[in-house]
Amino acid sequence: MATPGRGRRPRHVVVQEASRILAVAFLLNWIWEAIHAAAYVESTGPFLYRLRHCLPMAETDALWTLALWAIVTGAIQRPYSAWRLPTVAALGAVSAVAVERVALADGRWTYNALMPIVPIVAVGLWPVAQMAILPAITVWLARARPNAPAGE
Repeated sequence: MATPGRGRRPRHVVVQEASRILAVAFLLNWIWEAIHAAAYVESTGPFLYRLRHCLPMAETDALWTLALWAIVTGAIQRPYSAWRLPTVAALGAVSAVAVERVALADGRWTYNALMPIVPIVAVGLWPVAQMAILPAITVWLARARPNAPAGE
């Protein structure tokens, strides 16, 4: 149930926030992907090559971040709840573990010696950290608007 005085946000506000999330998520994930790509057998090469090679992954990560935001915002029903960012981070980490396990089992990619492994789940630390940290930062940055009233 919505908090009194705080009904649904207008559609254009939601669309603007979603657009900001896509843009910020793409940029942050593109940089992260290009930096940690050296930890994958399939992505070794000069940094400029990795920048180009990581474009599709950054696009996917941006859509993934948007989906996390939509799920959390819809589930909590209070878009500015204190639980919003930690929930996005937790869902991002859990979903990253699932994606990494499937991708490794299917042979989509292989880690090299530069990838630290999370012991219990046996997946790479960098992709799990990426999807725990960057979606939360993205949602926070996308929410911050110039000239927004304090407390919003």
